[in-house]
Amino acid sequence: MSETELKLSMTPANLDRAGGWLSTRGAVEQGEPLTLLSRYYDTPEGALNAERVALRVRATGSGYIQTLKTRGHLQGAALARQEWEWERPEASLDLALLADTPMADHPALSHLAPVFDTDFQRRVLMLDWSEQGQWARIECALDNGVIRASGQEQPLCELELELVEGDAGILSRVATALTASVPALLNSISKAEQGYHLAGVGASGEAGSGASPQVWLDALCRFWLGDDPAGWEHFLQLHRQLSGSAEAAGAGEAYTQVTAELESAAAQCMSPREALTTMRGLAPLQLALLV
Repeated sequence: MSETELKLSMTPANLDRAGGWLSTRGAVEQGEPLTLLSRYYDTPEGALNAERVALRVRATGSGYIQTLKTRGHLQGAALARQEWEWERPEASLDLALLADTPMADHPALSHLAPVFDTDFQRRVLMLDWSEQGQWARIECALDNGVIRASGQEQPLCELELELVEGDAGILSRVATALTASVPALLNSISKAEQGYHLAGVGASGEAGSGASPQVWLDALCRFWLGDDPAGWEHFLQLHRQLSGSAEAAGAGEAYTQVTAELESAAAQCMSPREALTTMRGLAPLQLALLV
């Protein structure tokens, strides 16, 4: 099956604000919060990651789910990818379940081992949204917890908006409305990519060349992932090439405002993670450029 989703990284306080914002727009809580513990598998060299594939087993509290995902590709601001899921009676991999997937008989499957874990609490709200004659039902997953790998731990805090049915374009409209009130980063980096980066397994990939909005988004998200303040000037050089695209998208004023905030963060040598997830106007600018 395929999934289409849009992800926003934010602080824990703003994740709570986002939940409140969704509730005031009619989103309905789906049961009690869940504690989800997932273990991701790969070879020591990261063979699955090299092919942009993630394989995990997740404990949900009521059972186990084995999942295979591709990295996917951007469709506007949303990420579309293939996904396969199977219920399991225990927290172990069943490689026979991969027989009808692109990973069937892959040579890496005989060399798999745990690489990293994610451990987070998830709140789920269901939102029905109508706008300009279009409608969508969206599953809103608010995830707050940690990623663990190689004796290290890193925060995980994000809101996933996943299309259940209806028009995929509504995802961007909901995200634009929400981030006008709640600062966030539109993030193309998956939980799996974050885990691999923390574990130091495989290459995270390089950003493309040129100054297109998609190349800019990829560079922005990888800058967030690396969280290296030494990279501010390099990123700003790319960002400054985007002014024409911003003007063409009717986002010139937003671009000017965000540029000033980026330059201020660079002057202070701020952590990219901290700066980019709390910067007002950044996610709306990202969405305006990509839609």
